[in-house]
Amino acid sequence: MKEDYNSERHWGRIIVLSIIAALLIGVGIFFYYSFFKQTKSELIEAIPTDAVFLYEVNDNTSFTEDMSPLLPYFNELTAMDALPAFETMHNALPAGKYDITISGHPQDNGTVLLFNMHTDKASFKHLLRALSIDPANCETFEQQKIYSYGTNYKNLYFVFFNHILSITTSKDLLKRSIIQHLHPKNLLSDGDFKRLYDLAEKNKKQNWLFLSATYLDGLGNYFNAKSANTIKSIKSLANWGAFQIRMSGNDIFLSGYTPANDKLLKRFSNLSAEKTIPEDLLPYHTVWYEHLELAQYDVCHFALPQDSISTYSYLLARYDTLSNSYSPFANTQHADEVRAAYPNGIFPVNDSILLPEGSTFDTNHYKAFIHKGNAYIFATSENAITAFMQDLATTGNLGENRFYKFAKGNIASSNLIEFTLYNTDKKTLAPLLNNQGMSSRFGQDLRIFSLTLSNITDDYAVVNIYLNFIK
Repeated sequence: MKEDYNSERHWGRIIVLSIIAALLIGVGIFFYYSFFKQTKSELIEAIPTDAVFLYEVNDNTSFTEDMSPLLPYFNELTAMDALPAFETMHNALPAGKYDITISGHPQDNGTVLLFNMHTDKASFKHLLRALSIDPANCETFEQQKIYSYGTNYKNLYFVFFNHILSITTSKDLLKRSIIQHLHPKNLLSDGDFKRLYDLAEKNKKQNWLFLSATYLDGLGNYFNAKSANTIKSIKSLANWGAFQIRMSGNDIFLSGYTPANDKLLKRFSNLSAEKTIPEDLLPYHTVWYEHLELAQYDVCHFALPQDSISTYSYLLARYDTLSNSYSPFANTQHADEVRAAYPNGIFPVNDSILLPEGSTFDTNHYKAFIHKGNAYIFATSENAITAFMQDLATTGNLGENRFYKFAKGNIASSNLIEFTLYNTDKKTLAPLLNNQGMSSRFGQDLRIFSLTLSNITDDYAVVNIYLNFIK
């Protein structure tokens, strides 16, 4: 009997202690959300994790002023048409410096913006008075008050939660933001994003743009099916990229990083760029080029306009950076006889020619080549070779093209990977776009697009993007 009594007392104590522990945990959570969370919340905690891009605005004055002349393009590329409405509310707050994030979220086959900014209760009450909003005129969701306000630009919904003011044109997105506050996982739970975010936090003087790989899905809406598939294939390179964003006149500069996770990028890891674009071997009217420098070889793809809707594509392989096994004459003992058989200097591509590994160097694609300077130029046909030689002889090389000079003045001179497109007469980009892209402002006005990777380590790739628009 005594043993039974002691056993009951033992289990009774366990039950009581368990109840007390549960109560303490509950009280702890309550105090966390009631006190610590409300004063320590970070803006990132209010952003739903389906964000496809995120601006971290550390200098709102320069951000809005510099973006103003480029707003038509940002409206199309990052749905910034709600920015003027947000600025109306921002200007109604007491004067001061506010931390701001602007994130883009997919919704209804489009993108909706969410604006978040740190503020305090007094400033929020000031905002309600400035906008003549009755504090009682609101909708309650998850015990939070959702207000609405109509501007000359957009109808906005907003909430003040955990000392964060969240504003958007979508009530559904705002509700998801409220739920995100309460969720233990956020964007920082993504390892790649957190690494980039931590880098950006070390430089709070600059405005930053974080781009998700899923952003490319929306960008593909402006391109035809073939081009859209190519764009989507780039998604494998990284989950996120983080860029300092600068705007000046008609120019946009993005300088930042992306994790070097992809096998392609790892091939370039720990190499230093020594070669530059062989501009003397690229014709004046080159419409795009892609330069790759690896330890094994140095190659450059480029294209010349064939007519208004198509181009000739080429591969330039610099033989002084190739091993002998890549030489077109490596597998023949009669190189002089081969040259004599083709006095015009245009040689056919055959199975004995070993090009660098990879589908882009497929000998089934390239049918002819010539030896020019310190490189072999491979082309899709003899006609393409003839067009190359004529353009180089009559108009000069790319180094004399003013658009090339302008672009190179705004990007690094030496890069491991460099891709540049010149849409100088609106014909280069047109074959890549669908009807929506053709009628878009950026599709009509984009003149130069350049993407470079100037350094790649085991952890990060240093990425620079430059865009120039001419209205």
